[in-house]
Amino acid sequence: MEAKKVAVYAATGCRACENAILDISFQVNSLDRFARFEFWPYLLGSRLEDLEKPGDIDVTFFTGAISTECDEEAARRLREKSKILVAFGACAAFGGLPGLVNLQQAKKAPEGCEDGTPELPGLRRRVATLHQIVPVDYFVPGCSPPQNYTWTIMQSLVCQSGAAARMSFAASRLPRRIARSVLSGVLPPSGSVFAGEKAVCASCGRMKQEKLFASLNRIHRIEPDPLRCLLEQGLLCQGLATREGCGGLCTGAGLPCRGCFGKAQDIYDAGAKMVSAVSSTFDTTEAAEMQKIAEAFVDLAGTFYRYTAPAQCALLQTPESKRPADEDFEAAGGACNG
Repeated sequence: MEAKKVAVYAATGCRACENAILDISFQVNSLDRFARFEFWPYLLGSRLEDLEKPGDIDVTFFTGAISTECDEEAARRLREKSKILVAFGACAAFGGLPGLVNLQQAKKAPEGCEDGTPELPGLRRRVATLHQIVPVDYFVPGCSPPQNYTWTIMQSLVCQSGAAARMSFAASRLPRRIARSVLSGVLPPSGSVFAGEKAVCASCGRMKQEKLFASLNRIHRIEPDPLRCLLEQGLLCQGLATREGCGGLCTGAGLPCRGCFGKAQDIYDAGAKMVSAVSSTFDTTEAAEMQKIAEAFVDLAGTFYRYTAPAQCALLQTPESKRPADEDFEAAGGACNG
């Protein structure tokens, strides 16, 4: 079997997703037989000009959100040259933490630098996800994607089931149609998300009792019950609105889910779902008490859309070509934060 030509590119982000690709442990030996990395600025010192060389790339793993003109140019060039383009990680798939700037009014990008210093890449008016710029074939959520899903998509797209190592236990949470494709060497349906379909709560082992939200707690101020649902203990756990697949790693360790896998398949807007879930379970019927509980929440938009503002906030996901003026966006950001 001829080795696949693979590219990895990081736009705006923390580069943890690139490290996740390197962190596949003993699977590296299997991958080495099936992949030849042709373009990877982080490791190989590649430049965009290298994409002008003849020949296609079989699979590109694109990480990071698109916030600069350079990011956008790279996305377009890699889409044109790649047979398969993967949005790898929360920033590429949903906008991630860089996308939170979309909740604020857009400001004019700097004109350039003084004193002869190199000019910085021009900023885009809005941070975008990869699929808002070019068509994307597959999505791998997570911040960063866990090792099992990273290896699973490598096996599916690069090794095409030729590697001896099969899917791990956690990766078996994939929808059946994707899991069958991975194991058989057939490409999964275009647009597939390499994660589960239900919410994290479906795979969380914590006991769910009477859902009453009496007050907002913060994880560093309490010692949560190791067996009871974190949301019922006043912690803002987003497991009921977030796509499963991680196996409840954070909740299992006593930490609230932060939503890095994006919204569950049957949920339209994860932030709205969380507001509805929390507000409908306030443990009081008194208006003054409700107001007191509500005032304890800080930056709801930044919390509930921490990873997903550009793609999954209903008020902000209008296509750029149809977006209103900045002042209308400022109002929309205010609505999100309210």
